[in-house]
Amino acid sequence: MDAILQLPPHLPPHDAAPLRPVPHQILAEWPEGTFLENLAVLDDGDIAVAVMTEARIDRVSISGRRQSVRSTLIQLVEPPTGLCVINGFLYAAVGEPGGGRAHLWRIDPRTGTGEGWMALEGVVFANGLTPFDGSRLLLADSHLGKLFLIDLANKRTTVWIEDERLTRADGIPFLPGANGVKRFGNIVTVSSNGRALLLRATVLADGAAGPLEVIAERLRVDDLAFDVHGAIYLCTHIGHSLDRLSPSGKRVTLGGPMQGLAGSTACAFGREGAERQALYVTTTGGIVTPPGGVLQPAKLVRLEVGADGYPLSGPV
Repeated sequence: MDAILQLPPHLPPHDAAPLRPVPHQILAEWPEGTFLENLAVLDDGDIAVAVMTEARIDRVSISGRRQSVRSTLIQLVEPPTGLCVINGFLYAAVGEPGGGRAHLWRIDPRTGTGEGWMALEGVVFANGLTPFDGSRLLLADSHLGKLFLIDLANKRTTVWIEDERLTRADGIPFLPGANGVKRFGNIVTVSSNGRALLLRATVLADGAAGPLEVIAERLRVDDLAFDVHGAIYLCTHIGHSLDRLSPSGKRVTLGGPMQGLAGSTACAFGREGAERQALYVTTTGGIVTPPGGVLQPAKLVRLEVGADGYPLSGPV
């Protein structure tokens, strides 16, 4: 890498947590300079990985003693950002980050075929994507400070919540606002990356959003995942770690650069058997701020976290 990004002095701080590494395995690598933005675990247990720098979605198949095979699932025209699986299909938010135009693609993982399902009207910077219920998705817009509700059947996009705290922080253009988003029961949790905030809102009886409140400050998060106990697993991206935040507010780091997590971007739990306690993490190798000034290959890393993941199928 020719130059390392110099972080501005007014960047909101991120507090490091004690390192308590868990067993890990590097399942796949991509060349240095590859930006792996997101991932989703398919119904058959394979991992779909959004390769943003190549406008491509790869598939990592895992079998036996977790030997992996990497292949191209689908080549796109524009970069994929958010990924999620619902009703057997892989959905991908596609578009140049901040380009002012985004679409949702629907992909059949069995055949590797896909179609542009709908335009994401009003979306400027599509990022985190997750099931909201059995027929709708929730999408974070990293520029506008909004979470959008996507109706798959009627192909409509509406604003679910909007808040200044979800917008980009002034003077920090390289860090997004609203980024990762997940639903746990009737709580939606969203990270605001540049502002180093983690926030949540209650899903009301009619499906609308309750007030947005801060869970944690001085915590810079990209994507996140929940286990069944309500602990949150946090990819810190330029913090180069995977952290766990317990419901009591205690935070520990489960892996860092030495565990292959330089530039950790997204995480998702496996689906069946022992894989339900496996957390898969994508990385960039540290493209934005290489740890120690050394850019690493991008990776897919498997961590054994000792708790079952919370299903992402969404409440029925």
